[in-house]
Amino acid sequence: TEFDRVLGGGIVDGSLIRMGGDPGIGKSTLKLQVLATLSKSKKKCLYVSGEESILQLSMRGKRLDSGSDSLFIVAETDLDSILSMVEKQHYDAMVIDSIQTVFHPDVSSTPGSVTQIREASMQFMRLAKTTGIPIFLVGHVTKVGAIAGPRIMEHMVDTVLYFEGDKSHIFRILRAVKNRFGSTNEIGVFEMR
Repeated sequence: TEFDRVLGGGIVDGSLIRMGGDPGIGKSTLKLQVLATLSKSKKKCLYVSGEESILQLSMRGKRLDSGSDSLFIVAETDLDSILSMVEKQHYDAMVIDSIQTVFHPDVSSTPGSVTQIREASMQFMRLAKTTGIPIFLVGHVTKVGAIAGPRIMEHMVDTVLYFEGDKSHIFRILRAVKNRFGSTNEIGVFEMR
């Protein structure tokens, strides 16, 4: 309910949503819970992790009771491989965690560079718009509090979310700073336990 309110009523098909936050704040946990909720209503979901192993995500999933026959998790960073997975199987929603780890093999720069992030974001935008799959791009924030990556990404995506809070306290706040489908005046409050 909190997540849907921040989005303006729920997830819009074909939307590209960027979510940023400090390392360890709970971005991956929240995204796994979102996909688990969708998959329990018979939506086929794909969680692509470039930072954590399948074993690590599996342990978190068990702790959150997020198991489902329609939630698929893969550890992958190659953009072509990720796109190939989606071409072979239809998914109703997908998470890329994180966009900084994805790389296009034909682009000579290193993963996490402005060129790689821009290329991967453009490919995921095309995928979302042509297939109708809502795609969540998880990203880190810089020392000054902005989402890491090229500024053009904020213009490409439909929604930009920030997940914030003090890691020593149990409450986190989710807020939208850009939302083509709803207000940016709503916040969601989450208790991390």
